[in-house]
Order: sequence, then structure tokens, then C-alpha cells
Amino acid sequence: MMIHSRLAGLAKDVWPWLALLVGIGVAISAAAVGQGWLIAYTIATLWGESPTVHWLVLLGGIAALIGIRAGLLWLREVVAAQTTMAVKRSLRQRLFARLLDLGPGWMATRRTGEVQSTIIDGVEALEGYLSYYLPQAIVAVIVPLALLIYLATIDPLIAGVLLGCALIVPFIPRWWDRVLGEYGQRHWMAYSQLAAQFLDAMQGIVTLKVLNASRRHGERLKQDAEDLYRATMMQMAISLLTTGFVQLAMSAGVASAVILGVWRLSVGVITPAELLIILFLAAECFRPFIDLDKYWHQGYMGITAAPGIFALLDAKPLFTQSSLARLPIPTPPDVTFANVSFTYPGADRLALRQFSLRIAPGETVALAGPSGAGKSTVIALLLRFFDPDEGCILSGGHDIRIYDREQWWRQIAVVSQETFLFSGTIADNIRLARPDASDAEVEAAARAAGIHDVIAALPDGYHTLLGERGFNLSGGQRQRIAIARALLKDAPLLIFDEATANVDSVTETAIQAAINQLRRQRTLLIVAHRLSTVKDADRIVVLEDGRLREAGKHSELVQQPSLYARLAAMQEGGEV
Repeated sequence: MMIHSRLAGLAKDVWPWLALLVGIGVAISAAAVGQGWLIAYTIATLWGESPTVHWLVLLGGIAALIGIRAGLLWLREVVAAQTTMAVKRSLRQRLFARLLDLGPGWMATRRTGEVQSTIIDGVEALEGYLSYYLPQAIVAVIVPLALLIYLATIDPLIAGVLLGCALIVPFIPRWWDRVLGEYGQRHWMAYSQLAAQFLDAMQGIVTLKVLNASRRHGERLKQDAEDLYRATMMQMAISLLTTGFVQLAMSAGVASAVILGVWRLSVGVITPAELLIILFLAAECFRPFIDLDKYWHQGYMGITAAPGIFALLDAKPLFTQSSLARLPIPTPPDVTFANVSFTYPGADRLALRQFSLRIAPGETVALAGPSGAGKSTVIALLLRFFDPDEGCILSGGHDIRIYDREQWWRQIAVVSQETFLFSGTIADNIRLARPDASDAEVEAAARAAGIHDVIAALPDGYHTLLGERGFNLSGGQRQRIAIARALLKDAPLLIFDEATANVDSVTETAIQAAINQLRRQRTLLIVAHRLSTVKDADRIVVLEDGRLREAGKHSELVQQPSLYARLAAMQEGGEV
């Protein structure tokens, strides 16, 4: 038997349903046993030339048991479906909550398709194990044991032979555990790889087309599909081999019981009626194992999916949360980077080196520098996606790790380079920052972001449905909706991470105007590759190779032989 303790533990919240499934399974077997016993007794009665009414009553009892068994089989499917839905709903909630807890930093180290396969297909694969295999495994212990005890009262020798075969059957699959585990993992890895590649192809279909690479990527998908086919067939081959040995052991047990029964009848140890009972009940002794074997493949699919599920549940965040008592976060928050160094997981070079910076409440600070200088890393650390390897980030004189992360995030609103809009209406996407916001507040945020007139010109206005990722809006319009969303959140610290990188000069001017409006009310941290968007900042901090190289106002830095002055000259000359 495949008893996976952690998988079984997933069903602890629905144990009454599992107990009901076990009870129904025992009742189904009891009906089958009663049916077999009545058939044997009916045949024995007919041989004894009993009155007609007697065996007709027995036949009526057999028919009633057949009907009861059919009803129980239907009920088992209904209860199994209920159990499955309850387990899957609970587990998916746990997995999604875990993903949210792990955060974007952890997700950046994984392929989205593989994580998606775990949460969707991996959880689906547990249905066969939790709703069918596991309850049937318990039935396969209770029913044969009860029947063997009864058969021992008729003939201990035959009961002993059946017991020997019944003990062999559950352990045959265990002999193949190592091989099955290896091929099961190959199957799941091949499945996850194909799912991840397919998701990449769907998300990058435009890129594949414009680069004329769709056929080449299709060949890669074809190879991944072939790998999955081979892994599936190898797993099936081992699975069917195990099934064959199980069927052989069960058939041997029944045949041995019949042969011994005939011999015991010939020497006068048992009666013809007892032989008939042994004949029917020996088969029923193994019927729970037959059903268990029927669910074996489905159950093993759950076993192979389990490592991915538990790897996600056991994953450790790339940040730590202080166990000290929570302190109130200062409002507006000040931020100090104190000698911070950081290396991304798996990278071989520092993204930040001994970086120090203080941002006062109400100040507008811009981060500038060439690509790869560490600007976005500063934002990722401030948002607690990662923890510094050295140094710390302070607010109110305390390491921000002492603050509750949810409370810390409430102090920050972000407008990033890659604006993500969800399927739904424009109002829904803006209101995502504050679900209880009124229509008037949503409109006010849109006006402040300079996007209201565009929205009002649409046929359905704020109720216009957006396509996936907001494809029916321009890049600049998506950015200004993101700004409106950030404004509606009304957080005291607002971060613009390359918010104008993918827009034209007209849209950049509109976004810059919105940013200038915000400076009067909030602390702003602006990350920009285009230096035109940071000229008005109170202070510009220039990074290079993860280090702070220089800091000052725009007018000061351009007058010096500085890195900032060189970058500004290059952009003005059209080289960048």
C-alpha cells in the first residue's frame, strides 16, 4: 500500500468525509459479502430440496443487496467528489497564501509555468489518492481481516492460506517503490517542463512571431511533448507490471482456497455448504484489493505530484521577519539604507555594495545611473522582497524587519515599468488599491493622474472592460491608470520605478506633470533611466556597479565632471 503520511495529513480538515467514505466502502463490501453468502446458501438450499418459498425469499434478499450495493456505489462517488472539492479548495488556499508570503523575490527564481502546474495540475492529481485510494486502503484492511476471522471458524487452514496471500498483495507495490518513485518524478518533471514551455510560448507569442522563431520554439515544445510521452509510457509499464503481480497473488489466493476446500470436503472436514461459502467469500476477501489496485495508478499520480506541492509549502522566504514585538510605523516614514550589500540568489556578483542613503519625509529623491547599476535592487529591498546580505534598512530608527510586512506595504505605493492591469473594468483596476473607494474618489485619482479625459471618451467610460494585461490601451494610458491606482491608495511613500521608460515624449510630459503634483503631499523615490524625469528632484543619487557614486541636485551635477553629467550629455546627444 502507498501510505504517504504528509498527503494523508492534508485531509485532516475533512476527516469526517473520509470517515464516511471508509464507512461506505465497508458497507459496499458487506453488501457484496452478504450477496455471496446468500448465493451460497441458496445453492445449498436447492440441493437440499427445501420448499420453494424458502429459496425465493433468498433470491429476493440477493436482489435487495444488489440494489443496496448499487446505491452505495453511487453514494460513494458523490461523497468522494465532495471530499475532493473540500481538500482541493483548502490546499489551493494554503498554496496561494504561501505564494503571497514568499513574495515576488521568490517567484523571480522560479518558472511561472512550473509553479502554475503545481497549484493547478498537482492539486488535481491528489484527487485519486485522497478521495479513492486512501479510503479504500483502510477498507482493504478492515474487510479482509473480518472475513478471515469468519472463515477461520469454518476452516483455520484455508483461512491461514488466504491470510498469507492477503499479506503479500499490499506489499508487492512496495518492492517497486524506488523504481516507481524515479519514473514518477521523471513523469512529473516532464509534465512541468512542458507546461512551463507552453506558458512561455503563449506569453511571448508576439516576440516569437516578430523574430520568426515560432517554428523553432514549436520544435522545442514537440521535443518536450515527446519526453512527456516517453516518461508517461515508462511509468505506465512499471505500473502495469506491478498490477500484474498483484492480480497473480490474488488469483493464487482464491485458487489455493478452492483447491484446499475441495480436498477438505473430500476428507470430510467441511460440508458442501461450507465449501460454497468458502468459494464465494475467498473471492470477496480480495475484492477490496481489486478496487485498491484499480485506484492505484490514480493514487500514484498524487504521490508523484506531492514533492512539488510540499516543496512550495516548505519553501523559505528570501526575507526574515523579526520575532520582536511589533512597533508602529512612523508616518510619514523616513528611510535609511545603512551600508547595505546584496547579491541576488544564484548570482556571482554584488548588486549593491555598501550602499548608504537617507530619504527624509516629504523629500523627492531620484536614483539614476546606467543599466545594472542597482537602482531596481534598492526598490526591491525597500519593498522587502529580499533582505540585505549586509547592513540594514531603517525607518524611525528601527530595522524595517521589525515592522509587520503588511503594515509596511500599506505605507508604500509603487508605479513600475511593467504595469500590470487585470481583466476587468478600468474602475476595478484603479479601485484595486482601495476596494471601498467611491466612484468620486476613483475619478479624482484618475484626474490627478491625467487619465480622466481619456477614460471619459471611451464608450463605457470607467466601466470599459480591459483585455488581458490591458492590451486595448496604450502603454502611456496603462501607466497613468497605474498612477491613479497608486494615488487612490494614498500612501505616504510613493515609488516610481522606470515609470516613463516605455512611453513617448508627450506621455512622459503628462506623467511628469502628475509626479510634480504629488511632490507636495508625499515622499517620492523615483528610479529613472531618462534623466529628463528627475531634473526637478530635491536630490539625485547616482549609482554605478552597485555603489553610490555621487549625489546632488541636477543643476549641481551637470556642472561637474560627474557620471551624471556624462549620462545627461549622452542622452541630450541622442546616444542613449
